[in-house]
Amino acid sequence: MKKIRGKIWLGMMFLTAVVLVFLWLFQVVFLDQFYRFVEIEQVKKQGREIAERISSSNDPSQILNEEELLGEIEKFTYQKQISVEIISTDYEIIYQSSSDSTSMLPGMMNESLLKVIETSVKGEENQLEAQHPRFGYRYELIGLPIVHNESTIGVLLIIKPLASIDEAVHVLTIQMVLITALLLLVSMLLAFIISKILTAPILRIISQAESFSRGNYDVRIRDIKKDEIGNLAVRMNQMGEALSKNEKLQKELIANVSHELRTPLTLIRGYAETIRDVSGENPEKRNRQLGVIIEETQRLGSIVDDILNLSRLQSGSIELELKEVHLNELITKIREHFMSGQYKREIQLVGFDQNDLFIYADQNKLQQVIYNLVGNALSHSLPESPVTIAAISDENKIRIEVKNLGEGIEESEIPYLFDRYYRGAHMTDLQGTGLGLAIVKSILELHHYEYGVTSTMGEETIFWFEVTKENHHKSF
Repeated sequence: MKKIRGKIWLGMMFLTAVVLVFLWLFQVVFLDQFYRFVEIEQVKKQGREIAERISSSNDPSQILNEEELLGEIEKFTYQKQISVEIISTDYEIIYQSSSDSTSMLPGMMNESLLKVIETSVKGEENQLEAQHPRFGYRYELIGLPIVHNESTIGVLLIIKPLASIDEAVHVLTIQMVLITALLLLVSMLLAFIISKILTAPILRIISQAESFSRGNYDVRIRDIKKDEIGNLAVRMNQMGEALSKNEKLQKELIANVSHELRTPLTLIRGYAETIRDVSGENPEKRNRQLGVIIEETQRLGSIVDDILNLSRLQSGSIELELKEVHLNELITKIREHFMSGQYKREIQLVGFDQNDLFIYADQNKLQQVIYNLVGNALSHSLPESPVTIAAISDENKIRIEVKNLGEGIEESEIPYLFDRYYRGAHMTDLQGTGLGLAIVKSILELHHYEYGVTSTMGEETIFWFEVTKENHHKSF
């Protein structure tokens, strides 16, 4: 986790460094070029407007008689901190905004000035940077041709000192050093705090997972926030509850299966030893005891079959053999099975004599569902009371109900009845493995059938499932 916290901290510091790099680039490194581009373009734009107004007359010297235009030029030079000269095509100065416009440039820079003027006299705009050879001051020389009737009649020369830009860059550099130091300090502190806040819930989840790995499923995360990590914590808590429940079910399974297997195995062993040592020569006793051994062997086989069937159903390895099933015939067959043989219990049918009912299903799996539901109903019904299998059919669906009279089921237990190995308070004996209803659930869900339980304490319990007529061919 320290590595994750370190990565978060480094990531935030990297982001801060990127921001600082861009600040330095745009506020210091590129400021000179950017400022020059914006400022010079504005100067050139205003200079072109003045040159156009001067070109309205054939003689640039007429500007000396236009006080309004001269006032605008003076305002222009003051606002932009520049010097302006109007030069004829004979290189004579017609107008200059100050007496020392060109005299402020040393002689060594007059060559650059001359190049700008010569190019502009030819009708082309020209721009050149000149630097003071001794003091290093920089100037931008701009030459704008004054054109009348497509002929150059003069040149508007603009001299823009660049010292203000250099001073701004120097001030910003000092400022950026202070900002960088302060931003780095604040970023380091914030990165540490944020990384700690982000990793704290992850540490709790890791601790919870470690507890789960040691078999302690009771650990829960509290103070869950509504974000992605909070959702993970909720899922971890749910997993802990599921694991805890599963552990309880496993313990119940061991207890239940041990009990279920111990009884028939004890009987089989006891009767086998009796046959071997005592009644082997007595056909009547031997046959009776062999019959017990066979019944107990069948019971063991049933237990093993339940476990294997549920495992196969929940693993998804079973494919349904779907076909049209005649419910009336299937239910009648099941009724006869429970009313004869070892059960000899009354099974009442309701709603099967009105119409022939057909559904699309795996007949063997559906038969197992009804067998399990009826067997469960018989196990928990009042002695000698009948179990009812009802069919309720309308235009849209067929509903099958298995009802028994008995103690009923607590409402709090109903959501868990179809869980593996579940035994509620109403189950006073340990008969069965607790897998019957889980098998019912898996088969019905495999068929996409709705199912459920309703119960009234002290009166009756009804297990039901239903299939929609319109969609029963399309739901697979």
